[in-house]
Amino acid sequence: MNQSRIMRYFFLVLCLFFFNVSLSQDVQPVEVIKSDKQVTELFDEIGNKELKLDVLDFLSQPALNVSFEKINDPYSSFGAGVFVNFNDNNSSNSWSEKFSLNPFYRFYFFNKTDFGGEGYFAELFIKFANIEYDRETYYYDPMPNEPYINSEEIKVWDIAPGFGVGRKWVNKKGWTFEYMVGVGRFLFAKNGNDDCTNCGYSVYDNRPEATFKGGISIGKRF
Repeated sequence: MNQSRIMRYFFLVLCLFFFNVSLSQDVQPVEVIKSDKQVTELFDEIGNKELKLDVLDFLSQPALNVSFEKINDPYSSFGAGVFVNFNDNNSSNSWSEKFSLNPFYRFYFFNKTDFGGEGYFAELFIKFANIEYDRETYYYDPMPNEPYINSEEIKVWDIAPGFGVGRKWVNKKGWTFEYMVGVGRFLFAKNGNDDCTNCGYSVYDNRPEATFKGGISIGKRF
């Protein structure tokens, strides 16, 4: 089911996050604290803009999840991502989202690093998503020419604000690697189930109420 697949991805990336936190507590690297002028010089060298691709979505769906991030200063950034799902499987077996536009704002913490926009981060995002899901109608006493179960695919637009955490690394060539896990809640989702015993039918709605944002991404500063 779609919800179980979301939970598997959620716990996979969450485990990576906590594993990295525990590893960082055991290893105490020597960090060079840079002045704001030096950070600005490094921005000029490797760039303060970034394009990245989520390789987890690309390999598992397949889906294209591309993001642009603008480093505002060493402690914050903003940007937006576009998600396009090419998987033609039924939405119960795949992501229910077929397309989404995802603006975000990030806060970077813990490390005063050379490149800025690196280290642990918290992200606020909002999804404008096109969703496909199944609606099933069960008939208790169907007519001879009517099916016992009728299934239809519903397509709607919805908005989901959310929150996520993750970590990013940047090398001196400007290549980046990051992982993130986040969740949001659709604003217009509601329980569409309708049990009308006297009418002879019941409706089961598979529309998701929550959404997942995250993955494993590789990018390049410019």
